Amino acid sequence: MKDNLKESRYIHSLGVEDMAVRLAKTWGADIEKAAFAGRYHDIAKNFDEERMDSCVIKYGLPEELIGNNALAHSKVAAAILQNDFGVCDEDILNAVRFHTTGRKDMSLLEEIIFVADAVEDNRTYNDLKYYQQLAETDLDRACFEIIEYTIWALESKNRDIHKDTLEARDWVWKKIKGDN
Repeated sequence: MKDNLKESRYIHSLGVEDMAVRLAKTWGADIEKAAFAGRYHDIAKNFDEERMDSCVIKYGLPEELIGNNALAHSKVAAAILQNDFGVCDEDILNAVRFHTTGRKDMSLLEEIIFVADAVEDNRTYNDLKYYQQLAETDLDRACFEIIEYTIWALESKNRDIHKDTLEARDWVWKKIKGDN
């Protein structure tokens, strides 16, 4: 993994692993699965566009991922774990696959990895401590607020918002309100 990542991304991945373990302990998820998914969630993050696009084609992933490393890296990472490393646990694969966009009907592990990616200790944004505390006390609310922030950030840059992100927001909001 270290060979595929810049030093800062490697440190981030270890931070996500640590945060995922902490959240798994808090919320009763499988600690080993959380550690593994957290560590390897960004295994393809630093691929250049040519390598990423090659992987998208190699693994038969959707064409919408071509030329979109930000969106593709999570899908390619899951495909690498499954096809090249023999990972067959769907919960781990989905936690890696959807850590960027989220999705409706996320498992507990998927929510943990999604949130851990945003709130690991090496992040430097102003509200980090708030989101970390929220993740420890209300995982669904933390997930919702992170998704809302992501949508706002993408809209402010005139970037497309993936349908999985919008569906994740609506799903977690219904879950918070007790409508699921």
